Amino acid sequence: MRRINNKILIASCCAMLLLSTFIILVFRSLYDVSKQNIIQKWQKYTLQSAQEVNFYMQMPIDAVAFSAVTVNDMLDKGTKSEEVGAYLINETAIYSSLIRENNTGVYAYYKGEYLDGSGWTPPDDYEPLKRPWYIEAVKAKGNIVLVQPYLNLQTFTMMMSVSQLLKDGESVVSMDIFLDSVQDNISSLKKENDAVVSAAVIDKYGFVVAHSEKEYIAKELYKYGSNDMLIEGNRLLNSTEKTIETKINNKKYTAFVEDINDDWKTILILDSNKMYHSLLQIYISTAIVILLAIATIFIVLIHINKKYEEADELSREIQAVANIYATVVKIDLKKDTMHIKRKNSDITRILEGDMTHFISRSAHIGEMMAITQSKEMVKNFTDATTFEEKFKNTNTIALEFMDEKSRWIRLRFIVVDRDKEGLLHHILMVIESIDEDKKRQERLRKLSETDMMTGIRNRGSGESLIKQAMAEGKKGMFCLLDADKFKSINDTYGHIVGDKVIIAIASCLQKTFRDSDIVFRLGGDEFAVFSDGVVTEEIGNRIMSRLFDSINHIDIPELDGRKIEISVRASFYPATKEDSFEALYKRADSGTYESKKKTGNIVTFREG
Repeated sequence: MRRINNKILIASCCAMLLLSTFIILVFRSLYDVSKQNIIQKWQKYTLQSAQEVNFYMQMPIDAVAFSAVTVNDMLDKGTKSEEVGAYLINETAIYSSLIRENNTGVYAYYKGEYLDGSGWTPPDDYEPLKRPWYIEAVKAKGNIVLVQPYLNLQTFTMMMSVSQLLKDGESVVSMDIFLDSVQDNISSLKKENDAVVSAAVIDKYGFVVAHSEKEYIAKELYKYGSNDMLIEGNRLLNSTEKTIETKINNKKYTAFVEDINDDWKTILILDSNKMYHSLLQIYISTAIVILLAIATIFIVLIHINKKYEEADELSREIQAVANIYATVVKIDLKKDTMHIKRKNSDITRILEGDMTHFISRSAHIGEMMAITQSKEMVKNFTDATTFEEKFKNTNTIALEFMDEKSRWIRLRFIVVDRDKEGLLHHILMVIESIDEDKKRQERLRKLSETDMMTGIRNRGSGESLIKQAMAEGKKGMFCLLDADKFKSINDTYGHIVGDKVIIAIASCLQKTFRDSDIVFRLGGDEFAVFSDGVVTEEIGNRIMSRLFDSINHIDIPELDGRKIEISVRASFYPATKEDSFEALYKRADSGTYESKKKTGNIVTFREG
């Protein structure tokens, strides 16, 4: 028997060993998946930050590129400096409404003369040819160049110049932009995450553009000690790895690096222990699972499934971020062609890959963008055959509407340049999402127009609608009403019961009057109504009869059977050719005494 027991023991031990090995392997797999999920999360976080910085930078790059095209054309035509300066002023005005960042506008060195679109007059000792924006543009030989950012000693904020050398090899177009948002973005990364040790944006030379610790801004990465950026500068700058792990003073750190463009990088450095803190529970679970054996296998399977779901959700989140793009299309009306500067899937689908025949397709393109109710309006707006008339006295036009997916967007056309005869040559079509702004505005508008207690319109909203109806020439009956002996109800039964009375009267008004009538609360127990099209006492009395019947059926248990009674004063509009809302209100209000001196539900009509 002992031998059998020994065999069972050995078999059990072997089985337990195999089971433990299996469980350890399972948990090791779970650990790897969890670790990879965490890495992907921070990679996504770094990528998102890099995309936001890239978005900030792209608009001034486009602004300089678009302006350079026009100034190059002016060079070919021998345009005078005064006309070029006027163009730069106009471009600065346009871009100030498009670029979210603070900027100094478009300026240029043109045929030996400095021209500034923002109206800045340089001092006598200002030498454009010795400025970094000019020197770097010449070195770039016609390519757009991001000049190394610098610290503005007046505002203590980082600034950056974007420049391009023109075809004559001497003239340069440039724009300066403040990098406040880049710094705010980087600072928030550390504030929002305890695991983040430091975050930074650097250029290709190791110059610090933004940093979570402001004292490192405008310094060089190579000059940092191990306690600053924690990882060697050359490894951050030159490595093609997106994730870098290192160990300093027996402490582990993980750096995430993401290219912003060919010149800049976003760097996020985390304390590895804090980053992987959540994985400690896996080690603890492993010990428990080995002791509990089979009972915990199901828990392992649940955890594995959960981790794979998290990985799938993370993948979807990354895809959602990748789908957020602005749309910019440059249109050549002379060649009747289009060139997508920035695209999304919607515009790609609408254009169907055909970048030609914009003029004949323009109305159809607009129609394809809009929801059914707005198709005709957008079709007329985008019709290129009407552009000359629409842009007669302006350089930009815009239209807000709902797209085919019921999202609010703003479509804007911007004139880039015109030909010698003043006819349109190049224009930009810009599409931006304003869905959240519209929804927020609608919520605020409804909130501002509603009486919070009763849910009907408030005084300001009601009076405004009546005045609008009067301006449109509508006729009708205006009523003022309040509850009789309402103070007695409040004093006897309390304000909570008084509030129920007010709510009940408002409900009766909503049931009695039409949706097209204007029903609102003046305040306290006072209400007002403008009933469109009711111009005789006969019809008015019928309506009041229905209202009084509804009032008689109000049943508030706390009143112990006490009936609610109201007094109504009514007047008709218009009474005279010069009638006004103030006069109408005064006529109706003048019937107060007559209505109040009688008991029961009473209406008094006042003619003048």
